[in-house]
Amino acid sequence: MKFIFITILVILFLRLAAPFLFRWLLAFFVKKSLRNGTFFYSNMNQPRPEPQSNGNGRRKGDVKIDYVPEQPDRKDFNGGQYVDYEEIK
Repeated sequence: MKFIFITILVILFLRLAAPFLFRWLLAFFVKKSLRNGTFFYSNMNQPRPEPQSNGNGRRKGDVKIDYVPEQPDRKDFNGGQYVDYEEIK
């Protein structure tokens, strides 16, 4: 009985106090970030990392295409297969 009573009190406390607590915490962290100047421009003064080379002269992330196969002529394409359907209302 005591467990149920304590559980109900905790649930009611969280239900009633949590929105105010979360709102206060959010305002606190936003104000702190605005004071420090890190809210809007957190990455402005940091240098961008240079792309790294992977050993064969190309930078990481570059794409190299060695061979493009020839596309066969599609003159004999007759539209594919069609499946009959019945509309259900």
